[in-house]
Amino acid sequence: MYLPFWSSELQVEISSWFPWGKDYQPVSVNRFHSSTLRSIAASCLDLDSEFLFAASPLMGCVGNLSREKFFRYGSDNILHLGFLMIFGFSEKIENALTFSLATLKSAKGLNIGITFCTFLRGGVFEGKMKVIAIASDEPFYDCSGYLEGLDGVLGEIKKFYRTPNISYYAEKFGYDRFLMDWENINPYDLRINQIMSELQDNGAREIVGGSPKIDFPSFFGLAIATVEK
Repeated sequence: MYLPFWSSELQVEISSWFPWGKDYQPVSVNRFHSSTLRSIAASCLDLDSEFLFAASPLMGCVGNLSREKFFRYGSDNILHLGFLMIFGFSEKIENALTFSLATLKSAKGLNIGITFCTFLRGGVFEGKMKVIAIASDEPFYDCSGYLEGLDGVLGEIKKFYRTPNISYYAEKFGYDRFLMDWENINPYDLRINQIMSELQDNGAREIVGGSPKIDFPSFFGLAIATVEK
């Protein structure tokens, strides 16, 4: 699959106490929001990815990188416009997400693309990675139907790939986030990845072109603060 690139990169601020390098609950922590989100998080790990972040008017900001919202009493008094969901990049999750947008009726109005996401802690750079982002073109998109459908699609994709139960071991022994064992990578595949990464640079795109770009919705990133009376 060859997804388009979003025209903008993303930034996510993570909490000061967040277990960045070694995470012991990358799956079960999502149960505080819903069992569906927990199941999605497990499937993502099994597909060599990770459910990182989601935001919508209905759920607020939740996910592995925003887990403080699971435990905060009451609302944030902020209405986040649009639906955004971010996953760590892998070929398996790319195929699964593309299939979900093509087959699920609830995915109408959603767009998918690749971009890079920078992670900050107190304004300090923590890391940057390639991600897949799904965004809606409706400011008040109801994501509940899509999340349930996505959960089913990911389950079927796992059966197709016969993936190992990585999520179980991540929960039991801890998850080393964003670390890659380069010794197990085929040198030929590694060279291809390097070339493709170079083609993603702006300078290379000016010479040889590159993947098509799509724009985030105009309201993306906006939020309406509400006042309790």
